[in-house]
Amino acid sequence: MRSKGISLEIIAQLKDLLSTMDTAQYTQPLTVFSGSSVGQHVRHTVEFFQCFILGLEDGVVDYDARKRDFLIENSLTYTLDCLDTIVHKISSISDGQKPLLMATYYDNIIPEMVISNVQRELVYLIEHAIHHFALLRIGIQENFPEISLASDFGVAYSTIKYRESISA
Repeated sequence: MRSKGISLEIIAQLKDLLSTMDTAQYTQPLTVFSGSSVGQHVRHTVEFFQCFILGLEDGVVDYDARKRDFLIENSLTYTLDCLDTIVHKISSISDGQKPLLMATYYDNIIPEMVISNVQRELVYLIEHAIHHFALLRIGIQENFPEISLASDFGVAYSTIKYRESISA
């Protein structure tokens, strides 16, 4: 199941970034983020993975039910521990076709239940994380030029593939 491996690679990219930051950088409100911090974007991304993990247990993934755990946006150590837990849970997935329902709320009252499966949700998490990594790239390049980012951090796999095809 390729999406499982890519999910783990995405989390490793985030862990690599966090290992290069200090708490002041991680929590600093950034103008380019309208006052949000790197930590707030990371929290959002981590909590999507956590919602997925909960959904593995009860069969319903509800990304709107995030806890909004402020420790994730303020503590690098705690965040890295959360990521380690996510890595462990994703590593133990054996059935990519396991059926899931995804709850989505358009009217904020009754969720619409969308039929999905583990592999489809992993694909969504990959794309969602890359989108937030692209935002993180902007914030870090603008405010912390001393932090080096991998050239593909925040770049969609389709874009990487396209760039490779035109440079060949």
